[in-house]
Amino acid sequence: MTLGRAGSLLAVVIGPLAWCIALGLLVGGDPMLAIEVGGGVLVLAWAALVVREIVASHRVARALAVDADAIDLFGVPCLVTPRLGADALVVGAFRPRIFVGSSLIGALSDEELEAVVYHEDHHRRARAPLRAAALGGWLRLLGRSEGVRTAVGDRLADLETLADTDAIRRGSSPRSLARALLKGDLSHEPVAFSYAADRRIARLLDHGPETPAAASAQLPYEWLPITALAAVLIACHIAL
Repeated sequence: MTLGRAGSLLAVVIGPLAWCIALGLLVGGDPMLAIEVGGGVLVLAWAALVVREIVASHRVARALAVDADAIDLFGVPCLVTPRLGADALVVGAFRPRIFVGSSLIGALSDEELEAVVYHEDHHRRARAPLRAAALGGWLRLLGRSEGVRTAVGDRLADLETLADTDAIRRGSSPRSLARALLKGDLSHEPVAFSYAADRRIARLLDHGPETPAAASAQLPYEWLPITALAAVLIACHIAL
Protein backbone atom coordinates (compact mmCIF):
# COMPACT_ATOMS: atom_id res chain seq x y z
CA MET A 1 0.00 0.00 0.00
CA THR A 2 1.39 3.44 -0.89
CA LEU A 3 1.71 6.21 1.71
CA GLY A 4 -0.93 8.22 -0.14
CA ARG A 5 -3.49 5.42 0.02
CA ALA A 6 -2.64 4.68 3.65
CA GLY A 7 -3.20 8.37 4.43
CA SER A 8 -6.53 8.34 2.61
CA LEU A 9 -7.66 5.28 4.56
CA LEU A 10 -6.66 6.91 7.84
CA ALA A 11 -8.57 10.06 6.91
CA VAL A 12 -11.71 8.01 6.12
CA VAL A 13 -11.72 6.63 9.67
CA ILE A 14 -10.29 9.51 11.73
CA GLY A 15 -12.04 12.39 9.93
CA PRO A 16 -15.66 11.48 10.77
CA LEU A 17 -14.62 10.34 14.26
CA ALA A 18 -12.96 13.69 15.02
CA TRP A 19 -15.97 15.52 13.59
CA CYS A 20 -18.51 13.70 15.75
CA ILE A 21 -16.47 14.17 18.92
CA ALA A 22 -15.91 17.88 18.25
CA LEU A 23 -19.57 18.49 17.41
CA GLY A 24 -20.70 16.62 20.49
CA LEU A 25 -18.47 18.77 22.71
CA LEU A 26 -19.61 22.03 21.08
CA VAL A 27 -23.38 21.56 20.89
CA GLY A 28 -23.95 18.84 23.42
CA GLY A 29 -26.30 17.06 21.03
CA ASP A 30 -26.14 13.74 19.26
CA PRO A 31 -23.54 14.08 16.49
CA MET A 32 -24.13 10.48 15.53
CA LEU A 33 -27.52 11.12 14.00
CA ALA A 34 -26.21 12.61 10.75
CA ILE A 35 -23.61 9.85 10.34
CA GLU A 36 -26.10 7.09 11.12
CA VAL A 37 -28.79 8.40 8.78
CA GLY A 38 -26.37 9.28 5.99
CA GLY A 39 -24.46 6.02 6.42
CA GLY A 40 -27.68 4.01 6.47
CA VAL A 41 -28.88 5.59 3.22
CA LEU A 42 -25.49 4.95 1.59
CA VAL A 43 -25.42 1.30 2.66
CA LEU A 44 -28.99 0.66 1.52
CA ALA A 45 -28.34 2.26 -1.87
CA TRP A 46 -25.16 0.20 -2.30
CA ALA A 47 -26.91 -3.01 -1.21
CA ALA A 48 -29.70 -2.43 -3.73
CA LEU A 49 -27.15 -1.99 -6.52
CA VAL A 50 -25.29 -5.15 -5.44
CA VAL A 51 -28.54 -7.14 -5.52
CA ARG A 52 -29.17 -5.80 -9.02
CA GLU A 53 -25.71 -6.92 -10.10
CA ILE A 54 -26.26 -10.38 -8.59
CA VAL A 55 -29.64 -10.80 -10.30
CA ALA A 56 -28.10 -9.80 -13.64
CA SER A 57 -25.28 -12.30 -13.06
CA HIS A 58 -27.76 -15.12 -12.48
CA ARG A 59 -29.56 -14.24 -15.69
CA VAL A 60 -26.26 -14.50 -17.56
CA ALA A 61 -25.61 -17.88 -15.92
CA ARG A 62 -28.99 -19.22 -17.03
CA ALA A 63 -28.43 -18.01 -20.59
CA LEU A 64 -24.96 -19.54 -20.78
CA ALA A 65 -26.15 -22.85 -19.32
CA VAL A 66 -28.48 -23.48 -22.29
CA ASP A 67 -26.88 -26.18 -24.46
CA ALA A 68 -23.76 -26.18 -22.23
CA ASP A 69 -21.90 -29.45 -21.64
CA ALA A 70 -20.74 -30.25 -18.11
CA ILE A 71 -17.23 -31.70 -18.18
CA ASP A 72 -14.13 -31.84 -15.99
CA LEU A 73 -11.12 -29.99 -17.37
CA PHE A 74 -7.89 -30.80 -15.55
CA GLY A 75 -9.89 -31.93 -12.52
CA VAL A 76 -12.04 -28.78 -12.39
CA PRO A 77 -15.80 -28.93 -13.11
CA CYS A 78 -16.66 -26.63 -16.04
CA LEU A 79 -19.51 -25.89 -18.40
CA VAL A 80 -18.46 -25.66 -22.05
CA THR A 81 -20.73 -23.44 -24.13
CA PRO A 82 -20.72 -22.07 -27.69
CA ARG A 83 -22.45 -18.93 -26.40
CA LEU A 84 -19.32 -17.50 -24.79
CA GLY A 85 -16.97 -17.43 -27.78
CA ALA A 86 -13.22 -17.47 -27.11
CA ASP A 87 -13.36 -16.55 -23.45
CA ALA A 88 -13.93 -18.06 -20.00
CA LEU A 89 -16.03 -16.67 -17.18
CA VAL A 90 -17.10 -17.46 -13.63
CA VAL A 91 -20.75 -16.60 -12.99
CA GLY A 92 -22.83 -16.80 -9.82
CA ALA A 93 -22.39 -14.89 -6.58
CA PHE A 94 -23.16 -17.70 -4.14
CA ARG A 95 -22.71 -20.84 -6.24
CA PRO A 96 -20.17 -19.72 -8.83
CA ARG A 97 -19.71 -21.89 -11.91
CA ILE A 98 -16.99 -21.84 -14.55
CA PHE A 99 -18.10 -21.36 -18.17
CA VAL A 100 -15.58 -21.93 -20.95
CA GLY A 101 -16.27 -20.93 -24.54
CA SER A 102 -15.98 -23.79 -26.99
CA SER A 103 -14.09 -21.52 -29.39
CA LEU A 104 -11.48 -20.90 -26.70
CA ILE A 105 -10.91 -24.63 -26.24
CA GLY A 106 -10.27 -25.00 -29.96
CA ALA A 107 -7.84 -22.06 -29.99
CA LEU A 108 -5.62 -23.06 -27.05
CA SER A 109 -3.02 -25.74 -26.44
CA ASP A 110 -3.52 -28.08 -23.49
CA GLU A 111 -1.01 -26.10 -21.42
CA GLU A 112 -2.74 -22.80 -22.18
CA LEU A 113 -6.20 -24.22 -21.49
CA GLU A 114 -5.02 -25.64 -18.17
CA ALA A 115 -3.75 -22.17 -17.19
CA VAL A 116 -7.13 -20.63 -18.04
CA VAL A 117 -9.05 -23.27 -16.07
CA TYR A 118 -6.82 -22.85 -13.01
CA HIS A 119 -7.22 -19.06 -13.24
CA GLU A 120 -11.00 -19.36 -13.33
CA ASP A 121 -11.00 -21.96 -10.56
CA HIS A 122 -9.36 -19.41 -8.28
CA HIS A 123 -12.16 -16.97 -9.10
CA ARG A 124 -14.68 -19.69 -8.26
CA ARG A 125 -13.08 -20.54 -4.92
CA ALA A 126 -12.56 -16.88 -3.98
CA ARG A 127 -16.16 -15.99 -4.97
CA ALA A 128 -14.86 -13.30 -7.29
CA PRO A 129 -18.31 -12.68 -8.86
CA LEU A 130 -19.62 -11.55 -5.45
CA ARG A 131 -16.61 -9.28 -5.00
CA ALA A 132 -17.12 -7.89 -8.49
CA ALA A 133 -20.80 -7.21 -7.72
CA ALA A 134 -19.82 -5.31 -4.58
CA LEU A 135 -17.27 -3.26 -6.52
CA GLY A 136 -19.82 -2.65 -9.27
CA GLY A 137 -22.21 -1.28 -6.67
CA TRP A 138 -19.66 1.28 -5.47
CA LEU A 139 -18.81 2.20 -9.05
CA ARG A 140 -22.44 2.88 -9.91
CA LEU A 141 -22.99 4.80 -6.67
CA LEU A 142 -19.82 6.90 -6.55
CA GLY A 143 -18.41 6.49 -10.05
CA ARG A 144 -18.33 10.22 -10.79
CA SER A 145 -15.27 10.41 -8.57
CA GLU A 146 -12.03 9.79 -10.45
CA GLY A 147 -10.49 8.37 -7.26
CA VAL A 148 -13.32 5.86 -6.86
CA ARG A 149 -13.12 4.78 -10.52
CA THR A 150 -9.36 4.30 -10.24
CA ALA A 151 -9.59 2.35 -6.97
CA VAL A 152 -12.35 0.06 -8.29
CA GLY A 153 -10.57 -0.53 -11.60
CA ASP A 154 -7.31 -1.35 -9.82
CA ARG A 155 -9.07 -3.75 -7.47
CA LEU A 156 -10.82 -5.57 -10.34
CA ALA A 157 -7.51 -5.91 -12.16
CA ASP A 158 -5.93 -7.12 -8.93
CA LEU A 159 -8.50 -9.93 -8.67
CA GLU A 160 -7.26 -11.12 -12.07
CA THR A 161 -3.62 -10.95 -11.01
CA LEU A 162 -4.39 -12.95 -7.86
CA ALA A 163 -6.01 -15.62 -10.05
CA ASP A 164 -2.98 -15.60 -12.36
CA THR A 165 -0.70 -16.05 -9.37
CA ASP A 166 -2.72 -19.00 -8.11
CA ALA A 167 -2.63 -20.66 -11.55
CA ILE A 168 1.17 -20.30 -11.61
CA ARG A 169 1.46 -21.78 -8.15
CA ARG A 170 -0.53 -24.79 -9.37
CA GLY A 171 1.98 -25.41 -12.15
CA SER A 172 1.00 -23.16 -15.06
CA SER A 173 3.64 -20.92 -16.59
CA PRO A 174 3.29 -17.12 -16.89
CA ARG A 175 3.88 -17.39 -20.64
CA SER A 176 1.05 -19.90 -21.04
CA LEU A 177 -1.31 -17.43 -19.39
CA ALA A 178 0.00 -14.61 -21.58
CA ARG A 179 -0.42 -16.67 -24.77
CA ALA A 180 -3.97 -17.61 -23.76
CA LEU A 181 -4.80 -13.93 -23.21
CA LEU A 182 -3.48 -13.08 -26.67
CA LYS A 183 -5.53 -15.83 -28.33
CA GLY A 184 -8.83 -15.14 -26.56
CA ASP A 185 -11.50 -12.51 -27.11
CA LEU A 186 -11.00 -9.24 -25.26
CA SER A 187 -13.64 -8.56 -22.61
CA HIS A 188 -14.55 -5.64 -20.37
CA GLU A 189 -16.60 -7.88 -18.06
CA PRO A 190 -15.06 -8.28 -14.57
CA VAL A 191 -13.81 -11.81 -13.71
CA ALA A 192 -13.83 -12.80 -17.38
CA PHE A 193 -10.50 -14.42 -18.19
CA SER A 194 -9.46 -11.68 -20.62
CA TYR A 195 -10.34 -8.74 -18.33
CA ALA A 196 -7.43 -6.26 -17.92
CA ALA A 197 -5.48 -8.29 -20.49
CA ASP A 198 -2.95 -5.59 -21.46
CA ARG A 199 -1.89 -4.95 -17.88
CA ARG A 200 -1.63 -8.65 -17.09
CA ILE A 201 0.28 -9.64 -20.24
CA ALA A 202 2.98 -7.06 -19.47
CA ARG A 203 3.31 -8.35 -15.92
CA LEU A 204 3.33 -12.00 -16.93
CA LEU A 205 5.99 -11.52 -19.59
CA ASP A 206 8.21 -9.71 -17.08
CA HIS A 207 8.46 -12.86 -14.97
CA GLY A 208 10.55 -15.96 -15.49
CA PRO A 209 8.87 -19.29 -16.24
CA GLU A 210 8.97 -20.44 -12.62
CA THR A 211 8.31 -17.13 -10.87
CA PRO A 212 4.78 -16.32 -9.63
CA ALA A 213 3.41 -12.99 -10.79
CA ALA A 214 2.89 -11.17 -7.52
CA ALA A 215 -0.30 -9.16 -7.13
CA SER A 216 -0.14 -5.56 -6.05
CA ALA A 217 -1.00 -4.77 -2.44
CA GLN A 218 -4.58 -3.64 -3.02
CA LEU A 219 -7.05 -3.05 -0.23
CA PRO A 220 -10.36 -4.97 -0.35
CA TYR A 221 -12.25 -1.89 -1.52
CA GLU A 222 -15.40 -3.93 -2.07
CA TRP A 223 -15.91 -4.22 1.71
CA LEU A 224 -13.81 -1.32 3.00
CA PRO A 225 -16.46 1.47 3.09
CA ILE A 226 -18.87 -0.69 5.10
CA THR A 227 -16.10 -1.72 7.50
CA ALA A 228 -14.91 1.88 7.90
CA LEU A 229 -18.45 3.12 8.58
CA ALA A 230 -19.02 0.44 11.22
CA ALA A 231 -15.67 1.26 12.86
CA VAL A 232 -16.50 4.99 12.97
CA LEU A 233 -19.95 4.39 14.48
CA ILE A 234 -18.60 2.05 17.16
CA ALA A 235 -15.70 4.39 18.00
CA CYS A 236 -18.02 7.39 18.16
CA HIS A 237 -20.41 5.66 20.55
CA ILE A 238 -17.52 4.58 22.76
CA ALA A 239 -15.93 8.04 22.73
CA LEU A 240 -19.19 9.76 23.63
